[in-house]
Amino acid sequence: MKNHLAWALMGTFAGGALTANAADVSVSGFGTLGYAQSNQSYKFERFINDSGTVKRDSVAGLQMDAKLTDQIGATIQAKFAPSSKNDASWDGTLSWAFLSWRPSNDLLFRVGKQRVPVYLYSESMDVGVTHDFAHLPTEMYSTSPTTDYIGASFSKTWRPSQSELTLDGYAGSIESNWRFYQRDNATFEGTGMQPGANFLPFTMRGKGAVVTWLKDDNRYRVGLHSVKVTADPGHFFPASQTLVPASGFPDAQIAALGQAGLLTGSAYTVLPQARVDAIDTLTLTLGTEISLPKDFRVVGEYGRRKVSGADIGVDTNGGYFALLKTIGAWTPYVSYAVLKTRSDVLKTYQAVNTNAGLTAQIPMPALIGAAATVNGSQRAVADSMTVFDQNTIALGTSYRLTPTQKLKFEWARTRVGVSSNFVDAPSGGDVSQQNINVISFSYNFVF
Repeated sequence: MKNHLAWALMGTFAGGALTANAADVSVSGFGTLGYAQSNQSYKFERFINDSGTVKRDSVAGLQMDAKLTDQIGATIQAKFAPSSKNDASWDGTLSWAFLSWRPSNDLLFRVGKQRVPVYLYSESMDVGVTHDFAHLPTEMYSTSPTTDYIGASFSKTWRPSQSELTLDGYAGSIESNWRFYQRDNATFEGTGMQPGANFLPFTMRGKGAVVTWLKDDNRYRVGLHSVKVTADPGHFFPASQTLVPASGFPDAQIAALGQAGLLTGSAYTVLPQARVDAIDTLTLTLGTEISLPKDFRVVGEYGRRKVSGADIGVDTNGGYFALLKTIGAWTPYVSYAVLKTRSDVLKTYQAVNTNAGLTAQIPMPALIGAAATVNGSQRAVADSMTVFDQNTIALGTSYRLTPTQKLKFEWARTRVGVSSNFVDAPSGGDVSQQNINVISFSYNFVF
């Protein structure tokens, strides 16, 4: 319904823009044609493997800005990129559709579909020409479950001592999808997942405030964001894992065998009381971009995402630090990024992922099959936990062809520790303590 509202807003804004003087309407566009390939056969960041892909970084967009009056304007931005609902298709979506009111030079209000101001490059993250990274670090740029929202925002600016201080506030909601991946062809009551990629529909309701200080060529930002993520009816998030004996297992047949003493051992399960339909997160974000002598520049961002109401889930620390240097048209850089789930959650994941579960006391095919069903389900339960433990070092460069065109190249090595939800682990295995090397290049333009 909220997506329908966004399209209705677009129609309203477009109609208003068309009635404005043609000189007050501007149209611009942007795009990135990117290619990435890894050294692994399994997929990383949804699309990348040793066969290569254009899906991770490629995007195209068109934007219209209209000045309806001296104080009121409208902005519409449409984007074509890989779908957020599945891994196979590409979708055209409405990224921005908002009305803006500027009663004074220092105050701005917006209402409609907008970008969540979580990152340093939030508003320009799809426009590759505006930054030098071949790929903005996933360890930071996955902090928010969605990049957009439909709601209201304000921006107030002060200008003390030849600097600029801005307070941004926002509130709104949006419908989107959360991706999980189940590696094995095993079904298990309680996970709500099927083999392969799973897309859990949810609604995000959030609000937050961000303070940005600009001084000379330097930028400093701090933000606090409160978000409630609610699964659509019929879906849920696992809130905790429970170790149960065979007699207490959700599967009636296995429970009966356990009660008869024919199965020994225990297994992790997601019992009904361990499921929730909503989780609350509070996220602190810090960011800075500082110019140094000799055309050097440092960029860094940090995000602390705290989850309440669940013992497992996306409770993480993440961020990156990068050093860049401009040499004519070239801007080479090196960056290091980390994302890690809370340590006790990682320990629970390891226990579930390596659990052998149940063993049959007597070699009866039915019992062996029952035990195998439970044992196979353990990795499925682990896959539902959404844990992250990875770090990435990247070496790259951008090359400015013209003021509106850039070429970018990057080599990145991601080291996976316990596990990472960004990796589609192969069936029957895992990717702990593995390296993933990714080579990528792209052509970026605006007009």
